[in-house]
Amino acid sequence: MATYLQKLAADQPALRAVAAPSGAHERGAALWGELACGACHAPQQFAHLPGCTDVPSLTAFLLAPKDHRPALLAHDFRLAPSEAEALAQHLLAAQVATAPEPLKGFAYECFELRIKSAALPELAGLEPAARGHTETIGVDVRTRDDHFALRFSARLEVPAAGEWTFTSGSDDSSWLWIDDQLVVRNEALAPHRRRSGKVRLAAGAHQLRVVYTEAEGGQSLEALWQGPGVPAQPIPAAAARAEVRAFVPPVAAPPPEAAAVARGRLAARARSCTACHALAEPEFAALPAPAAARPFAALGAGECPKVDGAAGLLAAAGTALTAQWPVAAELDLALRADGCLACHRRDGQHGLPRAVLAALQEREDLGDEGRLPPDLTAAGHRLRPQWLTRLLAGDVTARAYVAVRMPKLAAQRASQYAAWFAAVDGRPGDDDAPPFDPAQVERGRILAGVGGKNCLTCHTIAGNRALGPQGMDLARQHERLRPAWFRDWLLHAARLRPGTRMPTLWADDGPEAQADTVALWHWLSLGAALPLPAGVPLPGGLVLEPRDSVVLHGAFLKGLSARCLAVGSPLRTHYAYDLAHGQLAWLWRGAFLDAEGTWSGRAGKLLEPLGEAWQVLPALGFPQAVPELRGQEFASDGHPVFRFGHGRAEWRDRSAPRLAATGTELVRSLSVLSGELVVVVPDHGAAVQVTTAGRAAIGEHKIAAGQTLELVYRW
Repeated sequence: MATYLQKLAADQPALRAVAAPSGAHERGAALWGELACGACHAPQQFAHLPGCTDVPSLTAFLLAPKDHRPALLAHDFRLAPSEAEALAQHLLAAQVATAPEPLKGFAYECFELRIKSAALPELAGLEPAARGHTETIGVDVRTRDDHFALRFSARLEVPAAGEWTFTSGSDDSSWLWIDDQLVVRNEALAPHRRRSGKVRLAAGAHQLRVVYTEAEGGQSLEALWQGPGVPAQPIPAAAARAEVRAFVPPVAAPPPEAAAVARGRLAARARSCTACHALAEPEFAALPAPAAARPFAALGAGECPKVDGAAGLLAAAGTALTAQWPVAAELDLALRADGCLACHRRDGQHGLPRAVLAALQEREDLGDEGRLPPDLTAAGHRLRPQWLTRLLAGDVTARAYVAVRMPKLAAQRASQYAAWFAAVDGRPGDDDAPPFDPAQVERGRILAGVGGKNCLTCHTIAGNRALGPQGMDLARQHERLRPAWFRDWLLHAARLRPGTRMPTLWADDGPEAQADTVALWHWLSLGAALPLPAGVPLPGGLVLEPRDSVVLHGAFLKGLSARCLAVGSPLRTHYAYDLAHGQLAWLWRGAFLDAEGTWSGRAGKLLEPLGEAWQVLPALGFPQAVPELRGQEFASDGHPVFRFGHGRAEWRDRSAPRLAATGTELVRSLSVLSGELVVVVPDHGAAVQVTTAGRAAIGEHKIAAGQTLELVYRW
């Protein structure tokens, strides 16, 4: 079997060495602690890895473990590529050595020092802040933006003898040497410019060195060459070789003996190894399949001679297979099997070991609530099943400030967990909530702001930063929490979670306090569209944010015509018209627009909404002709009213958002001034419902002078 496995390993792509940047192991070790990898894994478990894999292969596995081990427990922690690579480098630190063969590209060093002039600094004896390997000479490998120096070196293979021109372009200074001869001196504390030098070279290997310094401001660097048969171009990595420290994987073993491989293949087929392991080999597939194993329930006593106590095991298994498990037992077994209780506490038990807790990082000043994975006690009483399903499936997040990463589960498994939690933890009245009252929204907005309960001090609100630590976003809480828990939490947070940073907001839970929680609940029900409370910091730059009045922005909008008007509402429900075609074209909620694309640069930039729930609407049909814009006025609430017409028909087109139990909706009124308007409302798909007078509006409508067609958009 071992020989056969050796042969399968030899059939895989060859392992390769990759450069070992300075600090690679340290970054991975820190990430190991921050992500609480030690909750499930002991470092000694991976002592064998340096002898059997390489950094690219291990990185690929960490990025998509289910692709490599579909039949085994392998959680997807949604690592970024840089995180996966850092963890792979940490686990394979024992491989680091000088690469046996120079790597394609350039060795680099980055020095952090004060750059006081354009002159070449003395770098001898200085310890670089970073060193590594790159395939491009440039500033991307810098460790900071100002006051640093870069040094690149490589063995350069010159393809033909003759005169060669080398060029360096930089902001600020740069120098280029060939075989220790200074060829280019480009000294200046100035914007990017190029300098060139010529040198006659024989074909073959030559030593290249480039030094660059940056004082303050912009930074840029390029190195080019030109010579016999080679046009001016950046010096390519293919022509350079660098001697660097690298992760050096094990040398491939010699091919195994064919006869031993054949015996191992037969043994693997006889033992049904593919019942658990993926194996794509034509020779294996051609072997006859072994006899199917008998079902466990059909086994008799004494048929498992290799297992002590086989008869007792069989009897217990038979009872377990026919018994109806309580839902609480199913949930507990799943939590243990999936490793959830290695990180989370539930009912006062389990959770992270002390050694792992000590390595956790605090990103926000929220105490243990900002470091630890949340307690799962009463999770089904606290959280809506729909939210919990989306959370476990990786569609939403709640605690961005907790470094420990929640694994992503399959959609079916996530839904099953939500049902289990609701069944085990749910209580009567969990979802009882008062009917939506638009009048309560303003009261809730005032309570959340400065001068109210100051919720914005510790909570982000619809993506807007808090004044203090960046706690959980309030705009997600209505879809996240069950109403009964929301009320209890606001009124009794200290009792429900001792040590919480959530303050006591009311002296008692009397009628006034109860009414305040109802008002906050109605305000939060608007989600991303909730009107922002007093004190939320204004966005920076050219970001437009309607606060107290409607904001209009004429711009080139992506996918529409050059004549567009975006309309932002304080209700944080926005829309855009394509005026060239007389169409309501976009709907969205939350943040409005970043106008930098319109106001920066001569050509401008096509804009997209900043918020969420962006819907691109199909055009209304006007069978008679394309509408033409004949005028524009403003309603008393600041929303624009467009006057369109074609032929003898003329009408006003006005849209404005309003509060609704579903969050917000948009009301569009087509009021005919003269003639007759014929309009066809298309099917907007499942994401957007359009109604008129309480019924679906799809189809043709004829509107006479003096009449109005009111269309309500819900999404």
